[in-house]
This record gives sequence, C-alpha cells and structure tokens, in this order.
Amino acid sequence: MEFTLNKIPLGTLCAQPDTVSEQPVDIDFTLPDYCPDIEKILKCKITPKIYNRALSGGQLTVDGATVVTILYTDASGGLRVCEQTVPYSVAFPVKDTPECYALDTYTKPEYVNCRALSQRRLTVHGAFSLYARVLQSCPVELCSPCEESALEYNTSEIPASSLSAFCSEQFTAGDGIKVTNKPSVAVVLDSSVRADVTGFKLIPDKLMLNGELAVHMLYLSAPDSGSVETLDYTIPFTEVIDCRGLTEESEVCPVLSVLSYEIRLKNDIMSESPIVDVEARLNALVTAYSRKNVTVILDAYSTELAVVPELSQIKVPFNTSVLSDTFIHKDTLDDLELGEIIDIRADVVPLTPSLGEKSITLGARMSVQILGRNADGELVYLERSKEISREIITEQDFENVESCSVSVVSLSYRMGENNTVEIRLELRYCVTVCETRQLSAVTAVTADESAKLTRKPCALILYYADEGERIWDIAKFYNISVSSVARENELAEDVLSAPRMLLIPTA
Repeated sequence: MEFTLNKIPLGTLCAQPDTVSEQPVDIDFTLPDYCPDIEKILKCKITPKIYNRALSGGQLTVDGATVVTILYTDASGGLRVCEQTVPYSVAFPVKDTPECYALDTYTKPEYVNCRALSQRRLTVHGAFSLYARVLQSCPVELCSPCEESALEYNTSEIPASSLSAFCSEQFTAGDGIKVTNKPSVAVVLDSSVRADVTGFKLIPDKLMLNGELAVHMLYLSAPDSGSVETLDYTIPFTEVIDCRGLTEESEVCPVLSVLSYEIRLKNDIMSESPIVDVEARLNALVTAYSRKNVTVILDAYSTELAVVPELSQIKVPFNTSVLSDTFIHKDTLDDLELGEIIDIRADVVPLTPSLGEKSITLGARMSVQILGRNADGELVYLERSKEISREIITEQDFENVESCSVSVVSLSYRMGENNTVEIRLELRYCVTVCETRQLSAVTAVTADESAKLTRKPCALILYYADEGERIWDIAKFYNISVSSVARENELAEDVLSAPRMLLIPTA
C-alpha cells in the first residue's frame, strides 16, 4: 500500500541538447566585373547569419548563410569591398522532442584566412561555431502532506524558486535611415547591427519589450574620390511577446540576439540621398522565475501500520536571481603606429563566470578592430584582442550560473602618445544565478497492511525527557500522534527547553 502525497513540482531550466558544431567556410571566387583589381587586402571578415530554425522529426535544423566580406585597396589606394554569400544547413539530433520548448541558436566566427591568387581571384578558408540549445523545463518534484492521509508528518516550510515561464520568439525590426548631417551613402563597405533591451513591462502571459537596434556602417560617399565615412544610428522598437506563465511579480531576464540582418540602399524620389533600409531578424529569449514557500516532508510514520518512508536527496533551487546592469571598462592599445583612425569598433564574447564568496566575476574576450591610416597616409587594418573581467558583489552566495550575456553599449576612444589608443567601453551584462539547498525529503510512503503495530500493555507510560529532545522523535518511538503527546502534557514547544517528565498515552 502506498499513501497518497501531494506533489509540488518546481521548474528548472535545462537544455537537451546543448551542443556546438564548427562549420567550415571554404570558397574560391573571382571578383565581379564591377569591382576594381585588388592591390592590397586589408580585412577579411565572415558574418554567419541564421535564416530559419525548425524542430521536427527528432532533429533541430538550422539554415542560414555566411557572408564573406573582403575590404581591399585598388591601384589608386582607394577603399573597396567585395562580398560572397555561402549557404549552410546543419541538423542536430534531438533525442526527445518536448511539448513545450524554446530554441536558442547563435553563431560565433572562429577564424578566417584570405589570400589573393591574382588581382581578381581570392581563396578564403575559415570557420564559425554554431551553438544550439533546446530549452525545456525539468521539474524537481517535492512532496507535501495530504490532509486525508492517516500519517504523522514532520514537515518544514522552505523558500523555493521555480521556473514559471520561458519562451523564444523571432520577429523583425528595422527602419529606413535618412542620412542628413553627413555625406550620402553610395556603397556600404562594412556594417554591424546590435540589439539591446532598453526596458520591458510585464503583462499576464505577455512581455512588452522595448529595445533598440544599434547600427554601425562604414561607407563610401563618393566611389570615384574614395571618400570614406562612418555612420552610427539607433532604431527603437517595441514588441509584444507571448509567454504563458508570466505575471507582474515574475523575475524576468529577456535576452535579444540578432539572427540575421540586411542593409539595402533605396532611392528616395523626394531627395538626392538614398534611404538606408535596415531590417534585422531578432530572437528574444525570455526566462521568468517566481518565488514561493513550500512545505516538504522530512519524515513520516503511521500510528496503525508499519510504514517505510522513502527518503531522497533533492537539490532544491530556493533563490534564482537576475542580475543586470552596465559598467565601464577602460583600456589602452599599444604599438598601433596610426596617424589617423577612420573606423573603430569592438566585439565581446562572454566567458564562463566564476563564483566567489558573495561575488561573481564576469569575463569576456574583447576584440577591437581599427581601420585607419599610418604616418605615410596608407590605409591599414589592425586588430587587438584582450580579456576583460568585472567583479559583481552580491548579497548572498550562488552556486550555479543559469545564463550569462555581455554586450557593448557604446565605444569612445582617444589617440594617446607613443602610438597608443585609449578606449572606453560601456558594457551591459545580464546574469541569471541560482542558489540551491541539498535536502533529504520524503518522496513516497509505503505500508504493509498485514503488519499491525502491537500496542503496549499499559494505558500510560512515564518518559523522562532530556533538554533538546524533539516531541516528534518521542511520539514516533511510541507510535502515537504528536498532537496526543502535546495535548496530554500541555506542550506548546516542539523541542524541549528543559528536562521534564512526559506522560505518553498509549491507549
């Protein structure tokens, strides 16, 4: 016979699978007729883009394309660009397809090498990493007393944190940019688009997300003269995301990622300057947690039957917190030998955080790319990589990091002495951390109906208790209810504060 217990599911976020695949990029192509001959290659860049994701038939399929961008100079020393797009498709096996899931996929360029075989022929060899996770809720099940059960329970009320909602949703954002205070755009040489969360509002089962696209462009305003300009533009957007289980009290961590983007020039009949049309496909990953107190069973027995409580070691998440803020990182780049900076940008890739005593140390690998001219006026491209860290002081200790993101909000610089450049980065982080407790709790109680408990041959027993003894232990030893011992001895405490004699009613 198994007694009925109330089940309390606590949700935790897990990923199955959580994998990465390195995708090669190997192409051999010839410049189009409209591109001038190559004099010197300045920069080779690969930009992986994700167009479609689908989970079906026991596999996660990700389709996209890699854009290979070559910045080079022609015979006159002018800056030129050529691009080649290479499609890809990757399938990840998924053992079990959950009913409710969220997809998290992103890419990271690893390396790229470019070589000019001739003034019009190029060979490119590189690779990028495609990360894929299928997120789902993995329940941690606790048991609480059932009111109708004929059992005596030793319980404890503990705080717990449970995954209350999670989702991923794709949407598009963008706008047309009119360049007014700078020369008009003739040819886009290089670009980047970043998505940032600026705020959000919680609505039952929905999240109203406010964000912005940070667009950066390097472009030619006059191809014949080779005049190079940069443009930074911010496009605000609002998106309502359906996420069942969200409440106004939820603790939420929304993370935006750019799956792909397109930048096109459109002629404006009302102006001589073309409109720069930006369209980005974004993925919003939302996780939400709720806090509550739950009653768990630490031990149980019956006054009528011989029972066996099954104890399990359970790791209970009792505090899941979302930490989000910005911080400033200053650094100095040495041995650059630059006379002028035309364009500068920075990318960061988060590293695995380390947990300390009431602290979290965030790490990231920073890559700074600079296009400029040397002392002789020649175009040069430089890249420097460094690791940065930031310690965050917390009010309590945490054991696990559920997720971590670090992004660049803004970048400013100043050219210093001795071929140095001083940079100032404003970075935003969002970290979901969890504190757990190891708990020995009852998960099931079974009884042998044929094994009746034998009663003592007397109606009352005198028991001399010591200080610190628990009424629960005494009642369990004599197989009587805790309430009967407390009532017989007029006890209001669960643990005896002084030695005393107790009357144990056995009939």
